[in-house]
Amino acid sequence: MELFLEILALAGDLFWWGDPPSDQRIEANIASLMAYSWFVELIEKPQYDKLVRENPSVRYVIGKMRMKKMKRSPMYEERKERKLKKEIQKQLAASS
Repeated sequence: MELFLEILALAGDLFWWGDPPSDQRIEANIASLMAYSWFVELIEKPQYDKLVRENPSVRYVIGKMRMKKMKRSPMYEERKERKLKKEIQKQLAASS
């Protein structure tokens, strides 16, 4: 059942064409993410921090996160953590 819900959530992410998040929302999400140890550990690495602060694709992923849902659902948090890390790796590979 959990796998089915994750597939539905992924499909929702793929077909959601809403407006891109504003810089204000992205910065608010970054501030909220500082409460999560995995995010703090991530941005302690200078190359990752630079991507979080400057890369449009990485910032888009952060801006699309729903912080209220993140606090309520560990499954949502894990999925968004994986998605952010995957996007960071993708951008690092593209810049190399």
